[in-house]
Amino acid sequence: MTFNGAVPSEQVVRSVCAFVTQEDDALLPSLTVRETLRFAAGLRLPKWMSREEKNRRAESVLLKMGLKDCADNLIGSELVKGISGGEKRRVTIAVQILTDPRVLLLDEPTSGLDAFTASSIIDVLRGLADEGRTLILTIHQSRSDLFPHFGNVLLLARGGSPVYAGPGRDMLPHFASQGFTCPRTTNPADFALDLITVDLQHSTKEAASRAKVRSLIESWSSEKFPRAPTGSIATPAELGSLARSTAGLRTAFPLLLRRAVLNFSRQPPLLIARIMQVVGLGIVLALFFAPLRNDYAGVQNRLGFVQEVAPIYFVGMLQNVAVYPGERAVFYREHDDRAYGVEAFFLQYTAVEIPFEIVTSLLFAVLADLACGLPRTPELFFIVAFNCFCIVSCGESLGILFNTLFEHTGFAVNVTSVFLSVAQIMGGVMSLDIPGFLQAFNYLSPVKYVVGNLAPYTLRGQVFTCEDWQRLPGGECPVTSGEQVLKLYNLDRNPKLNLMALGVCTIVYRLLAYLLLKAVRERWVGRAWRWGKGERT
Repeated sequence: MTFNGAVPSEQVVRSVCAFVTQEDDALLPSLTVRETLRFAAGLRLPKWMSREEKNRRAESVLLKMGLKDCADNLIGSELVKGISGGEKRRVTIAVQILTDPRVLLLDEPTSGLDAFTASSIIDVLRGLADEGRTLILTIHQSRSDLFPHFGNVLLLARGGSPVYAGPGRDMLPHFASQGFTCPRTTNPADFALDLITVDLQHSTKEAASRAKVRSLIESWSSEKFPRAPTGSIATPAELGSLARSTAGLRTAFPLLLRRAVLNFSRQPPLLIARIMQVVGLGIVLALFFAPLRNDYAGVQNRLGFVQEVAPIYFVGMLQNVAVYPGERAVFYREHDDRAYGVEAFFLQYTAVEIPFEIVTSLLFAVLADLACGLPRTPELFFIVAFNCFCIVSCGESLGILFNTLFEHTGFAVNVTSVFLSVAQIMGGVMSLDIPGFLQAFNYLSPVKYVVGNLAPYTLRGQVFTCEDWQRLPGGECPVTSGEQVLKLYNLDRNPKLNLMALGVCTIVYRLLAYLLLKAVRERWVGRAWRWGKGERT
């Protein structure tokens, strides 16, 4: 591909070209149209432009795309009422033309739209082309009144073979010269598609239609066209000046954080769900275990309570599933456009997540200490809160990891659930005697460290009694102290070490999630493979 007679670098190509996808899922549902464009301008436009200049550019594009009437309406989604499909498509295009690209690529911009809306989109695109831009779009079937808008047409047969490439007005004369004349009352686009389509429904017509298409392909391939120069050509200074830089962390992070908080704060169901999942589980545990007694049955209840803190692991994953896939789609699209880096998005997501985890962990600790009857000391209160925070964060990290690895959310949830279930089964009092290779896996599980520190902190110093019928033949109770319970279950270890290990585990999980996201987005595997192949050759 050449640009003004030269072969540009990949960086320049990305700077002068913009791509509009067929889907409009890379828009945050609870932002207005104006806010969407202003945040996009802040992230995409050069840093030497002031905030006021960027906002003026966003307003200019908003007016150009005919979005004035819906400027203050929410984008919307399946759960949030918002603008129409045609208006969403306009917003998607508007985001891409903020940087004033020389070339605009569009994947089926009229797909899924009614005839009137599709026509209005084409009119907008025609206006953009009249400003001097090159627009390249794919379209499966065009209305007859839209076809004259296309300056040049590339017609591809099955398999991607070109049948015609040139001015739209010359397409019908070209086919007429091959013996295929378009009837006066027929849509030229429909005529062309029918001409190059192989009839696979009728065996008798398939051979004839294949021969016809093959003849058209061979006829076009025999035409003589000037070939573009190949090889590595130095980029002229003009093109080098077009290279657009990615927004740095200091620029992107505050904007992304403001945008995420604004989008999240306008979705009360998500806010309530994020807070009430941990708190709700704490209420259930309080209703089930409170009050924790010091009789013989209380031994099992206390161990059960400690073990049941582990299911909060699942809560972290569920909270991630509710938010991350939608934000991931927006991030992937903006990262493809080189708007900002992985670090800015990851820090923004973590910064929004942590305050909720801190608040819910403190509320859970209140329920554990006051309602359930654990020792009411400041030390134990903050230890319970820290355990809750860490295990929820680990669940969030696993959610990020698997939702990054697998784009299908349902499949990612299934895989994550398997890992969480295994960790739950092997953790704490259930892992007294398991095979060595599983024990090694257990050291990677935060459940082991949660039970390993909560059990000593909640059982040491406890004195247990029993009924007469529960006593041993010698007249003693089977268990008289928390220390006996800890020794029986092999939990008589230094709880501070387990507490430290839990903190380290939380950090490692989040770092792994970050590294995987960065590896996926920056295609480390592909780069390593190409580098290795180059080394061998």
